[in-house]
Amino acid sequence: MNQRPTILSFLFLIFLSFSTIHSQKLLSGKVMDSKTQEALVGTIVKLVKSNAVVVTDFEGNFTIQSTNESDEILFSYTGYETIQMPVVSQSFFSIHLIPGKLLDEVILIGYGSQKKSDKTGAVMSVNSNELNIGGLSDPIQGLQGKVAGVTISKQGGDPNSGFTVNIRGAAGLTSGTGPLYVIDGVPGVDPTTIASNDIESYNVLKDASSTAIYGSRGSNGVIIIKTKNSGLSKSDEKVHKVEYSGQYAYDQVSKKLNFLNSGQMRDFATKTGKTYIDNGANIDWQDAIFRTGFTQDHSLAFSGSDHHSSYRASLSNLNIKGVLDGSGKQRTIGRLQFTQSGLKDRLTVFAGIGGAIEHSDFVNYGNGISPTNVLYQAFRRSPTDPIYNADGTYFETDRSFQYFNPVAIINETQNERDAKRFFGNLNVRLKLLDHLVLGVNGAYTRNDSTSFYFEPSYAASNTTKGFAKRTYNNGSSQLIETTLNYDLNYRNKHSFNILGGHSYQKDSYDGFFAQGKEALSDYLKSYNLGALINLEPGSIGSYKNEFLQASFFGRLVYDFNKKYYLTATMRRDGSSKFGKNNEWGWFPSASIAWNIMGESFMNSVHFFDDLKLRIGYGIAGNQNIPTNVDAIFYIPAGTAIDPESGNKVISFQNNGGVNANPDLKWEENAEFNIGLDFGILKNRLSGSLEYYRKTTSDLIYNYELPVPPNKNRFIYANAGQITNNGVEVSLFGIVIDRKKLDWKTTFTFSKNNQKTKKLANDKYDLDEIKTLYVSGRGLVGGENYSQVIRPGFEIGTFFLPEYAGLSDDGKFLFYTKAGGVTRDVSKAERREVGHAQPDFSLGWSNYLKFGAHLDASIAMRAVVGFDVLNVTRLVFSNPSDLPTLNVLEEALDEYDRGLTSSPILSDYYLEDGTFLKIDNVTVGYNFGLSKSKYLKGFRIYVAGSNLLTLTRYKGLDPELSYGGVEFGRDQYDVYPKTRSITLGLNATF
Repeated sequence: MNQRPTILSFLFLIFLSFSTIHSQKLLSGKVMDSKTQEALVGTIVKLVKSNAVVVTDFEGNFTIQSTNESDEILFSYTGYETIQMPVVSQSFFSIHLIPGKLLDEVILIGYGSQKKSDKTGAVMSVNSNELNIGGLSDPIQGLQGKVAGVTISKQGGDPNSGFTVNIRGAAGLTSGTGPLYVIDGVPGVDPTTIASNDIESYNVLKDASSTAIYGSRGSNGVIIIKTKNSGLSKSDEKVHKVEYSGQYAYDQVSKKLNFLNSGQMRDFATKTGKTYIDNGANIDWQDAIFRTGFTQDHSLAFSGSDHHSSYRASLSNLNIKGVLDGSGKQRTIGRLQFTQSGLKDRLTVFAGIGGAIEHSDFVNYGNGISPTNVLYQAFRRSPTDPIYNADGTYFETDRSFQYFNPVAIINETQNERDAKRFFGNLNVRLKLLDHLVLGVNGAYTRNDSTSFYFEPSYAASNTTKGFAKRTYNNGSSQLIETTLNYDLNYRNKHSFNILGGHSYQKDSYDGFFAQGKEALSDYLKSYNLGALINLEPGSIGSYKNEFLQASFFGRLVYDFNKKYYLTATMRRDGSSKFGKNNEWGWFPSASIAWNIMGESFMNSVHFFDDLKLRIGYGIAGNQNIPTNVDAIFYIPAGTAIDPESGNKVISFQNNGGVNANPDLKWEENAEFNIGLDFGILKNRLSGSLEYYRKTTSDLIYNYELPVPPNKNRFIYANAGQITNNGVEVSLFGIVIDRKKLDWKTTFTFSKNNQKTKKLANDKYDLDEIKTLYVSGRGLVGGENYSQVIRPGFEIGTFFLPEYAGLSDDGKFLFYTKAGGVTRDVSKAERREVGHAQPDFSLGWSNYLKFGAHLDASIAMRAVVGFDVLNVTRLVFSNPSDLPTLNVLEEALDEYDRGLTSSPILSDYYLEDGTFLKIDNVTVGYNFGLSKSKYLKGFRIYVAGSNLLTLTRYKGLDPELSYGGVEFGRDQYDVYPKTRSITLGLNATF
């Protein structure tokens, strides 16, 4: 009786064991990329209910034990969309993960590329389909507002004026503050050599840990431009493609200044009883010099590729007729690129050649009260003065000093430039071993330009019986770089990429000019300077400079199990620009990253799809200074009589009175950066947060020295220090992702604070630098500087007399240091009254697609919390100029309140410049061409640029150029901003 329970128990245990074994299932499978079919090593495979986790091996295979048929299995890999599915009765899983639209992106870094998910530094990439379009005069304009921490600005709308690019604040006082451009692996190339339609992507390297690989040229950031190239395909069948892009843009002045019309001038003269010469006309002089501008941009490209070779040839033509009559630009760019593989794909050769021919027509402006300043003359001219006399000649009058007809100046003056640019490069990559690649990159660039300027003898604005000048400038650069790149993956957990290289670059510059007066013939203009008989000393000059740089560099990129990343770089640069005691410099950097999602403790955290922490530190340099500033450099000063021989000899003078400095060295930019990349809601919302602190030391400045004991008055030396601290936010969101509506959005936030820490050291003394000077007709008050660079204060701080009202007789009053008021501005206290640096900047871009055919995009920017010195008001709102010269309508209000003072620089003319701009709106339609044999794509669109500016600023436009350390002044003779409407089409065959 006692054995029966024992037997039953034994049978029950057997049954239970069998049931348990039966409920356990060995699941296996393989995970691959859905596009390339390549195995995805390290994919996380997780059973949701049991929390069991494994990762795929080197072949993408996995096995995992399941104990619950109702469980769900999850596949997750950084840069790919996560898949979660029920186990049910399935035992083998063939998984094809779809690359995520963000994290699988390949970004370009110095001398290489990597997946966006593997980056350790502050690097942002913008593809061509995300750029602004329509009426672009400069390729970099398409990047405006797209990258946090990057300010792309331009004061005015001159088609011959470039954009200022500033990354995380200026990093120098007298040195250049623009970034280094790298095009197809070649550093230092002018981006205007490339047509906008030839650009595939921009990759912006912002922090020093990313830019240190470029050493002495990386302190202001690096923008890597990748041009379009069809690349090698996986098919043996050659695929050819023809692309055409055409744009027609109409440009108008977006805002005109409110000067008095003829009726207002006559009313003022009648009201005040002042003497006024009324010549009977009713002219709007802004309408007389402004016109409707027009831009045409055509681009044609041919490309083809197979497994072994590819090619792309493109030709583009840009023609801009500026809104200021007489201004314009014509540019033609051609490029040919070719890629060939061989030796069983162990050898790859890339060759590219391109050239640009450009003609520019200029109009004089921006040179103060000069007699040939077209804008100043138009703004000042009385509306009762006609343009022409009855016989068709230009009407001129001596109403005021240097008072000339601006239409005559435009039509009678020759001011043009012809430029030719060439860019060629050859890149060879040879796989020496399975993991070792030798690379050789050679490049040659050349930039030639010739300028022509002529004022005829009959021009009223010319006082020299004719004046002509011709200028020639040439620049060329030769580059040769050699690299070795070693890749290794050890046991599917340790990944190494080791780079070593050498670079040699030689830049050469030369040019000359000649000018003369008293033209024998106005017909010859500046084409034959022999027709000018008055050549004064200094009328002919020339120069020739060379700059050499040699570099050695290396980089280690390591990641462990796709969780822990390390990037370390070292570069040693030698430059001929610096003193013989400091020709060489070291530029190291290191950055780490932690993929937090790869940790086991994140298995139960479902809120984040991506979470990575990045920390980096690096030192980059700045050598963007003139050549020969480290040495005494003599130039001919004229002729003199030798007192001993009595012969005529050439005399020399020191160029700029500068002493030699063999200790002149690099400016160093040391930067700490911490960033957090994240993705939530199945990566529908992703982005990055960045904090940085950048300290630029050993700033180069031209210090003043006592004479004697020094031979000359000045010396270029290293002493100062400035800091940039900032926060950046970049967000990308998939708001709606449906068949009938797709809406994606990007948002950027940037805040940078730039301060001066010191300007002097034990050897060189300097308390402050007065800067941003203002000039104008009738301006009084002594030193008319508006900003001071002073230790402890922001760059761009306004120090101005503070306005305290008007005296009883209408004179300006200002506060004194003692708290009183004075009408003598020289006795007023200069106070900290404003800041040209903005509190923060915003960018917001939206991309929408309605169904299969209709699309739209809108891009907006806002710059908040900065001050602008409105020099236009300062110069043109003075009622004392009436009725001789024209003034702004504001001058009538000033007259009514009793102002009798001449213009005086003070905070009275300082205004809030905060603005919101709609930069670009585009609406396009894609035609369905699935049945067409030859036409593969056809899209038409209409785009509007600079459509709306919301601001309380009273001037033309509060947006200024933010290059260098002098900004915040809205000058009174700026080429106006334009509003553009563009019609365009894209066709693919």
